[in-house]
Amino acid sequence: MNPQRPRRPRRSSRAASPVLASAARAKRARDHLARKRERERLRLERERARQEIRRGRLRMLTILSPLLFLGAIVAGTKLVTPVSEALWLRGRPLRTVAVQGAVALSPQAVAASAGGLAGLSLDAIDPDSIERAVLANPWIESARTLRLPTGTLVVRVSERRAVARWHPDEAASVDLVDERGDRFAGALEPGGPLPLIRGEADVTGALPEEALEILSELRRHAALAGDPAALTLHLPGLVRREDGALHGSTSGYVLELGEAGPRALLGRRLFSQRVARLAALLEEDAAMVQSAQLIDLRYADRLVLRTDPVSG
Repeated sequence: MNPQRPRRPRRSSRAASPVLASAARAKRARDHLARKRERERLRLERERARQEIRRGRLRMLTILSPLLFLGAIVAGTKLVTPVSEALWLRGRPLRTVAVQGAVALSPQAVAASAGGLAGLSLDAIDPDSIERAVLANPWIESARTLRLPTGTLVVRVSERRAVARWHPDEAASVDLVDERGDRFAGALEPGGPLPLIRGEADVTGALPEEALEILSELRRHAALAGDPAALTLHLPGLVRREDGALHGSTSGYVLELGEAGPRALLGRRLFSQRVARLAALLEEDAAMVQSAQLIDLRYADRLVLRTDPVSG
């Protein structure tokens, strides 16, 4: 008989089963924890999104609330005003036209520019028409009207402030210049005595800023502001460059002190210092200044007076 070969011991399936079961349970636990963490992450993201939406709505409400409030007031005013005017102004005769803000123009002139209003009732007066009629005067920059139940028509105006008269070399008439350098064709008398500007404007048509600076400096010094109508400021002559643009020449600004007085050369810069030196010289020895023909203020350390006639 052949001897029997020894058998290898077989692993028991019962022994391996607890190990596999334990590994499966651990895997299920890990998967469950991962799903729970993912759900918590999604919940936090949704909560942050909802909070951001709420904060955005709150910011929008904070911004819009004043605007909505003002809009409600404006809408209410637009609705209430016609109703109140119909109740308070109907049949009330116009008794007085009160003009506010008129300085250069007389209140009577402003009231007259509003047109014939005598005999009208307040509800028959159109405020827009009155404002357009008043604004037809070049001196008036803005106008507002208000009708009061007392029978008063209030006309509030804002006038232009004239700083000079401007007579271009080729122009037949003299215009006025306001603080922005814009010309307007108003009556000269309301402006009172004003310096005269001679010379041509550049392509903008407005008075150069340098000229406005010089005019401002002239008003600061009593020696020069006493008789502004005697002052004539000559603008630098215009030259045309190769590109066709007009620019002031290098000759600079010239201030003429009266018809027989000297000409002061101010150049093109340092106007505050140069006008102050001219005013100081007039205060110190006005007779000497008037006897001169030309005063050159363009030097930093001195000024030059010429008594012989000069050309130009």
